[in-house]
Amino acid sequence: MKHITLKIIPEMELLGGVQSQTNWIKKEGPDGKGNKYFQALKAFFSNYKGHRAVKLSQQLTDSKFTYDAPPAFICHLGPLPDLELKYEYSEYLLGRAKERQLLEDFRLALIELAAESDFLSFYQKWEPYLERFAEKSKQGFRQKEIEKWLIDFFGWSPGGFHLILAPSMFPGGGYGASVTNHAGQIIAFQILCDWGTSDNDPILPAGIALENLTVHELSHSFVNPYIDAYPKRAAKLEHLYKPVKEIMAKQAYNNVTIFLYETVIRAIEILFAREFFPPEQEQKILDFHQEWGFYLTGFVVEQLEHYQADRALYPTFKEFVPYLLDELKSVPVPDTI
Repeated sequence: MKHITLKIIPEMELLGGVQSQTNWIKKEGPDGKGNKYFQALKAFFSNYKGHRAVKLSQQLTDSKFTYDAPPAFICHLGPLPDLELKYEYSEYLLGRAKERQLLEDFRLALIELAAESDFLSFYQKWEPYLERFAEKSKQGFRQKEIEKWLIDFFGWSPGGFHLILAPSMFPGGGYGASVTNHAGQIIAFQILCDWGTSDNDPILPAGIALENLTVHELSHSFVNPYIDAYPKRAAKLEHLYKPVKEIMAKQAYNNVTIFLYETVIRAIEILFAREFFPPEQEQKILDFHQEWGFYLTGFVVEQLEHYQADRALYPTFKEFVPYLLDELKSVPVPDTI
């Protein structure tokens, strides 16, 4: 597997520019005007508000094709100017879009818009400026060590890791996405957004925040498919979701399966922090997640410690998930969170 460096890609920035002309900006936009690059990008595409690509983007947004779905869509495509369908749309993406043709129409409309607007020329003018902030994020980033930890922890290696910085997307944090290549290998993507608090230069994740986000988002490519493989077991844990249903909904975690993804991955963050960060970070991360309703995190950490201690029985995370889901059935539901 090749090690992929952090990068900003014009295809994701094209999407960010199109979304800036929709009401996406009201829910997932920056605080204030956004960084000065985003302001320029938004102004550039303001001349194309009536374009089919913008209309389709609004249609997708209205149908709740939001949060991770649009960046995941871009991860399935090749580079500009062709934006060919490099990886077939995943079942997850098709489920979010409701129909494949809508995604294809959007892809073709983006190709047309990029050509009509000469977007690549706009992007190339800003590229040296953006690269300065990408370099800041790269400084001290322990990518190879993180990749090795993830591969060792989960017991298998994906076909690749791609880390994409997105200065035109907000708010801080990121999204995980995955695709399947022609050889049947899963390729993991991480999209890292601007914090959205500056009207001047972009503020992109770096240091501990970047490394923690990397583990979180890339872990989705390992965790989600294995939990999805046991829908009946997951459904039996609905009672654990009910006490935090409202706070989870505010974070767009709208069902028990997503709640399980996020809980397990937050527990994985704790184990990673234990090995990579100063001692106080482990407790800070745990406290943060519990404040946001992830009350099962500590319990799952204990189960994952069992997984780490008995890799002869559980050579990969796949073998461990049924045990984990069964153990969660025994957790008492708290009266208050």
